[in-house]
Amino acid sequence: MDFKKFILSGLISGIVFALLMAGWDYYKEVPFSVLKFIIHFVLFALFNGYMSYRTEKKKLNNK
Repeated sequence: MDFKKFILSGLISGIVFALLMAGWDYYKEVPFSVLKFIIHFVLFALFNGYMSYRTEKKKLNNK
């Protein structure tokens, strides 16, 4: 398994989610928070990277 794929997947999905949430806050006229942006980015990136890893691992185990 190539772990770079899972890390890159997590990072891309995390930054997209954090940008979408920052855009939503901007739309709702909530002030931008760097801490909130980083938390959204890190937590979503970790979650998606881990879920991608588990899915790929299950696929390999079923073969």
